[in-house]
Amino acid sequence: MLFKRFLLVVLASFLAGAITAQNAEQEANLKAAFIYNFTKYIDWGNYDHGSDFVIGIIGDSPVTESLNEIASQNTVDNKRIAIKTIDNASEIKDCDILFIPKKSRFSLNYLLRKARPGVLTISEEAGFAKKGTAFNFVIINNRLKFEANLKAISSAGLKAGSQLLKLAIIVD
Repeated sequence: MLFKRFLLVVLASFLAGAITAQNAEQEANLKAAFIYNFTKYIDWGNYDHGSDFVIGIIGDSPVTESLNEIASQNTVDNKRIAIKTIDNASEIKDCDILFIPKKSRFSLNYLLRKARPGVLTISEEAGFAKKGTAFNFVIINNRLKFEANLKAISSAGLKAGSQLLKLAIIVD
């Protein structure tokens, strides 16, 4: 009887871990889809950073794999999408979108100083939209939502479409 309880506890722990991993994968897929769809509702102005549309990701992130899959099948403004893992902050200048995952090894202020006009900043750390990123992912009632900082979007020289902003939680 004791062995059966032990086995049940181990099995339950394993299944809970699998469910959590599945939720994390789903969350990463949703974030990647949001990031790609943001490109459709942003007026990039006169910023033309090169032949590819570059989405830079600071360090490792579960979102990278999903973005690579999206990039293999889609374009932005007829440009091939290139996903770039950024380990050196000097590489930020080549990005059209900069994704800042949780627990970045660089400070947010440093990254925002390195991002030049025309770079859309997207984060997933609580409070980062209020601190200056254009968009920030949040989980509210087990649903993925995003915050938008209109001042940060404008400061980057970009404009967000009204359809996108209707879905956002606007922060100052």
